[in-house]
Amino acid sequence: MGKFEQEFSNFPVQKITRHDFKNIDDDIAPIVNEINALRAQGLYSQAANLIQENFNTISHYIVDAVTYRTWEEEIYNTQKYARQKQQSIFFDESDADFDGIEGDVWAGGD
Repeated sequence: MGKFEQEFSNFPVQKITRHDFKNIDDDIAPIVNEINALRAQGLYSQAANLIQENFNTISHYIVDAVTYRTWEEEIYNTQKYARQKQQSIFFDESDADFDGIEGDVWAGGD
């Protein structure tokens, strides 16, 4: 059995990380608009600095690369976990793309 990725995810040892993101509201909109304006002007370093300066405030509103990597790794670990567990698969003889795994319980036929 393959190893699980552990850089961003602790699944299946721990539950999948829950992210409680918020919709942008009037309180945070000025900062988000300023970040977007800087990006539109190609001023990425200044936009990154503004994000860092306001990180505690905006972290609940903006999905960053770490969050994407966490989601990606947790999906990957979930797939590996599911494939390692024995499963019951019902299929029809006409299924051309049947993807069973050795050790699974397969039931099929006419």
